Amino acid sequence: MALALFLFYSSVANGAWGEIPTDSELQSLKNYQASEVYSSDGVLLGRYFVENRSEATIEEIPKHFIQALIATEDSRFYEHSGVDTRSLMRVLFKSVILGKNKGGGSTLSQQLAKNIFGRKKFGLLSMPINKIREGIIANKLESLYSKEEILMLYLNTVSFGEDTYGLKTASQRFFSIDPVNLSISQSAVLVGMLKAPSNYNPRTNSIKSTERRNVVLAQMLKENYIKKNAFDKLQSLPIVLKYKKMDATNGLAGHFRQRLQTELETVLKEQVKQDGSPYNLLTDGLKITTTIHSKLQFFAEQAVTEHLKTMQRAMNKQIKSENFFKKHNDLLESELKRTSVYKALEESGLSEQKIMQKLQEKRNRRLFVQGGEIVKKCSVIDSVREAIATLQAGFLALNPMNGEVLAWVGSPNYKYFQFDHVTSNRQAGSIFKPIVYTQALLDGKQPCDLVSNQKVTYAQYENWSPRNADGKYEGKYSLKGALAHSVNTISVKLCMESGIQKVISLAEKMGISTDLPKKPSIALGAANVSLLEMCHLYSVFANGGKMPKLQTIVSVTNKSGHDLYQRTNESKTIVSKDVATNMTSMLTSVVDSGTAFRLKYTYGCQGDIAGKTGTTQDHRDAWFIAYTPSILAGVWVGADQPEVHFNDMELGEGARLAMPIWAKFYNRMQNSAVYSTNSFIQFPDKSLNNCDLYVKDNFFQKIFGRKNRTSKKTGLEESEQNEAPKKKKKRWWWKD
Repeated sequence: MALALFLFYSSVANGAWGEIPTDSELQSLKNYQASEVYSSDGVLLGRYFVENRSEATIEEIPKHFIQALIATEDSRFYEHSGVDTRSLMRVLFKSVILGKNKGGGSTLSQQLAKNIFGRKKFGLLSMPINKIREGIIANKLESLYSKEEILMLYLNTVSFGEDTYGLKTASQRFFSIDPVNLSISQSAVLVGMLKAPSNYNPRTNSIKSTERRNVVLAQMLKENYIKKNAFDKLQSLPIVLKYKKMDATNGLAGHFRQRLQTELETVLKEQVKQDGSPYNLLTDGLKITTTIHSKLQFFAEQAVTEHLKTMQRAMNKQIKSENFFKKHNDLLESELKRTSVYKALEESGLSEQKIMQKLQEKRNRRLFVQGGEIVKKCSVIDSVREAIATLQAGFLALNPMNGEVLAWVGSPNYKYFQFDHVTSNRQAGSIFKPIVYTQALLDGKQPCDLVSNQKVTYAQYENWSPRNADGKYEGKYSLKGALAHSVNTISVKLCMESGIQKVISLAEKMGISTDLPKKPSIALGAANVSLLEMCHLYSVFANGGKMPKLQTIVSVTNKSGHDLYQRTNESKTIVSKDVATNMTSMLTSVVDSGTAFRLKYTYGCQGDIAGKTGTTQDHRDAWFIAYTPSILAGVWVGADQPEVHFNDMELGEGARLAMPIWAKFYNRMQNSAVYSTNSFIQFPDKSLNNCDLYVKDNFFQKIFGRKNRTSKKTGLEESEQNEAPKKKKKRWWWKD
């Protein structure tokens, strides 16, 4: 028997059952390590990985965790040299000779060998072959590494289930803290999971996890790592999780991280490791620091969620009242045919009638609702209806001086809607008008120049005639007043006077990349643009005529801490500082007394703010972009299907549908003071361009008198003054 065991051992050692790694291979052990993405204020936003693993150092591991690990998994760790002979003999006799598969007996070094090199199947001989193989590798590891190094190799490779590898990743997953901050109880929970991660997962099986934790604590008591009174107290504590899953669909700024991955792959193409091989974002454990500010990102996501929750109720009510899906049955059918469920049923050979019957079957499904998710008994058809009716939003915040992206929200929920509405193209509406006015200023016009509001028909463009939202075509507006009140007739006149091609050329120079229609309707925002492009464009006005390069990455370092990339601030001059200052002055009037006046007088946003609202035909797209002395932010709101829209301006205009998100974000930022509000931008003095916004025609004044007087200060007719800010009238003693 001894000879047989010796020959069997020799066959394993000599590679008859699989190669044993050489010393050089063991010295160059390398695990896939996730790259981590951080905000500018040091918060972990997410990871890119093949295996969700982040390495910790010995300084990051609390002493009590190592004590819990050794007490439970390998109490003689510091005494053996890779194999605990006593435990091994127990396993051999009980499992091999007596036929009782007891398992166990593996030291931490042997477990490390198993974690790195895995196990193979050899039928009935699987267990003894794998045990001997792991023992040989463990002895080699002990001769090449110190005990401390073996501990760290083990803790950075061991699985905690849920595609989570290494202690650092596990402590962040289950308790949202780094290992150094683990309590004794938390350490015992994680050590307890190592025996069977699925069985002892505290999220899915808290009872078994608690029992296993107490076993670990009992082992610590047995090995004199904790006292009896501490054991009694600790085993009575409940397990309190702060679970935070960091994967592709969870965590802050999901859409930003999706875009960032493409940018990082481009950056890494220019970098190589010492051996000449390129860096791999998914496996090389890089640290990426981004321009995103975690608190501003949170405020942005919160603002989108809150406002859409309110507006969705109104949308659902409208869709129900007008029997939307009966009128748009073709839309519902086309969306159903795009689902994976429909395609799978179609491939199985079912007829369309049978497929539709299957899609009507109801069962419990997890659905997105504005503000979260619910489990609801419904059919696939019901869930598709819900998705079609869902309002979407895009939000972007920048530092307009250096182009840093501070917050990026591409949809109400990245897990359910990965289509990014920050980069998608939608019809611009009136947020395009500042480009027209900028060209007018470049052509020599001044903000106080008056332009007739008379309606004009453009014969060369199929007798097209722009219409004003209020249906009025009298009087004259200054350029400042026309922009403040988004007067369509004047925007088109300015465009035609400058020349359509000049306006298009300026738009392209300012960053618009889509094809722009060579029609006068371009002045009203007939072009398709992205929120990213438009926010970048507005930064020209905020930044004194210069367009900064958009910045998303601050730095990239490898796992040794060496810099692979550092950002560089760049900008190019688009217009003169005077033109940019005049545009800021004019856009300030939009907020102070124009279409966005509710921003201050309803939503309470104070201070210098310049911005523009936008609403497209049939209220399919609602926009608002504005900047302050410290930040620029833009919002788009609509539905993925243009057929889904509000039927009136009361709910569908930019000032109602998009602007409140901006206001909620800005007020949270101001109230929290988490972001430095040092004035980057010098706003022009209020006295600049201090002129009438609107002047009535003398002809109408003579006939109708002053019944419909227009305020020079607000530009609103008296019939509209009920929503404008009112000042107290002076009272005189003789009137009393």
